[in-house]
Amino acid sequence: MADYKEVRVERLHLKVPGTDQLRKNAAGRLRYLLAAGWRETDRWIEPDYLKVRIERSGHAPRMTRLPKFPALQGRPPRGGPGGRFGGPGGAGPGGPGGAPRGPRR
Repeated sequence: MADYKEVRVERLHLKVPGTDQLRKNAAGRLRYLLAAGWRETDRWIEPDYLKVRIERSGHAPRMTRLPKFPALQGRPPRGGPGGRFGGPGGAGPGGPGGAPRGPRR
């Protein structure tokens, strides 16, 4: 089995254009990548940023995409007495909890 090799090109922005001093975030990113096992192989100086080619080799990464599972069956509609709100009857006139009919006594 062939070795696994990963190559990236990072753009690291400079504090002042035309200098070699990196911004704080870019310097931290480069320091993190070098500590994580990446090696700097090439560097190009542009007016506003540095282009850094970094690479690492080793074991192939794990499978990150999971296989597709079949979709679950949908639930049957909830019918029955009362329709969608459930229970016998409903909120209409008459019956328990309904509006009173006739004169008040």
